[in-house]
Amino acid sequence: MEFFLFLKQYKKQIAFHLFSCLLAGALVAIGYSAYQYKQMTEKWYAPLDGQAKGGAKQAAATLPPPRDLLTGSEPLKPFVAMLLGVDSRDGEKARSDTLMLAAVHPAKQSAYLISIPRDSYMELPGKGHDKVNHAMAFGGPKLVKETLETFLDIKIDRYVSVDFEGFRKIVDELGGVSIDVKKRMKYSDPSDDTYIDLMPGLQVLSGEQALGYARYRKSDLGKEDSDYQRINRQQEILAALAQKGTSAQMYTKAFKLMEILGQHVKTDLTDQEIASLLLSYGDGTRNKIKTDTLVGQDERIWHNGIVGWYHLVPTAERERVRQQVLAALQP
Repeated sequence: MEFFLFLKQYKKQIAFHLFSCLLAGALVAIGYSAYQYKQMTEKWYAPLDGQAKGGAKQAAATLPPPRDLLTGSEPLKPFVAMLLGVDSRDGEKARSDTLMLAAVHPAKQSAYLISIPRDSYMELPGKGHDKVNHAMAFGGPKLVKETLETFLDIKIDRYVSVDFEGFRKIVDELGGVSIDVKKRMKYSDPSDDTYIDLMPGLQVLSGEQALGYARYRKSDLGKEDSDYQRINRQQEILAALAQKGTSAQMYTKAFKLMEILGQHVKTDLTDQEIASLLLSYGDGTRNKIKTDTLVGQDERIWHNGIVGWYHLVPTAERERVRQQVLAALQP
């Protein structure tokens, strides 16, 4: 009885102190989140040659000002980003194992993703004609960007690259991805530590399994897949990850994901631009993502005195993709 009288007498003070504690806790959480976010973006901010290192204002010059978080002004205007999945090993130059362009329209919460077959035969500025995935080894993201800009006659505003280890860790942190594996997949190559062994059926893939599923092309069991089939699986994995990104789980694991991203992602998007994109695409409205593939034909041709397989893309297909990118950027 005395306890209830005490509560009645001091309920306002208790409520005030409880509110104060909750507010203090919220401020600490927000402050720590902001600190983690700043740390992450500083780690992964890597402007291409020609941009001042750490010069966010200079890097942002090609994009309109980002959304002001306080005034709620307009989101970023449409832009084109280059997406790289990078195979980097100790003592070796990095190679672009996955290559995409994204025409991003934040106001519409839409994106047009075009996958580029890695054996596509293109002119690498200053290096002559070769497979596009060799551009990464020859000149890093800067040369890949210049190659695609020349090939498709479009301007690329930003790039994002993530290495294999980062991909594995992100998938594992999110509890894996649900994928319906269509067939038996088995391939091993001890020279580059590749071991893929998947059975058919709907299942939750770990980070290592998801990476193998996305990379699989050669088979120990017989017929190989085409690069188009490989690209379809990569797009399937991205869609599954995007679905994970809209779940409540994404927020509960935010700090750990920030830590992983800070260690394994490189981009020239500034922290303000990233914050603006998070606001645009994370408001609960269903995002509209369209996927496509640059289509050509595999042919054996002479190159530097050697006959090899290359993916030849006709001029009409290049123009089709260019028009699709431009259309996706329209207001």
